[in-house]
Amino acid sequence: MSRRIISHPKNSISIDSRPQYLRVADKIKQKIFSGSIKIGDKLPTERELAQRYNVGRPSIREAIRSLENLGLVETLQGSGTYVRNNTEKIILNSFDIIYNINDISNEEVVQFREMFEYAAVKLAATNATDAEIRKLEKILEKMKIVNTSKELERVDLLFHEQIANMTHNTLILEIFKAMRSFFDNCIKSTNDLIYSKGENNEDIISYHIPITDAIKDRDPSVALVFMERHFKKIRELMQK
Repeated sequence: MSRRIISHPKNSISIDSRPQYLRVADKIKQKIFSGSIKIGDKLPTERELAQRYNVGRPSIREAIRSLENLGLVETLQGSGTYVRNNTEKIILNSFDIIYNINDISNEEVVQFREMFEYAAVKLAATNATDAEIRKLEKILEKMKIVNTSKELERVDLLFHEQIANMTHNTLILEIFKAMRSFFDNCIKSTNDLIYSKGENNEDIISYHIPITDAIKDRDPSVALVFMERHFKKIRELMQK
């Protein structure tokens, strides 16, 4: 519901015509965003909030419920309401809705991953620390010794998650974490496709070695080239 503007001869007064609980939720939300209330802090009781904002306790309950739906707070039975960062769940739920109510093609999924992975690998090659690169190399070494396709898919996901982590871009990392199950399914589908075309674990691993080397060399252009080659191979297999 939008705010209603009432005009007067000498001035204009903005009147917030939304329900009380939404106005209260906005005030609490602004305190969270400004840092006045921090992640992990416990909110005052219903009674205290009702007195502070001069509203009834039902309005406070509705305000808290709306903040829970946004992933900003969590109510623990017998303990109280705490400020949380549960936005990953909200993003994932929203994406699941988009994915399931629309006729999303495999081509669109690959395009989305390309958009994400291309930006991530360039930033990773630019911003990664020595310790982060060593961790990526260890993940690659694990990929080389796994025995099953399921185990390879798990380590493959860790590889791409580490690339997202090395970007040092909070939005990229948080989106990856929120959509982890989506990326997991993408990797599984891609690997299933590779296996179905007669390739094996060694082929999958071979796509990741030059990406790792380019990041280690801190060369974003070369890292992008090898990530593009990885997805070019996926597209070729899809066309077959």
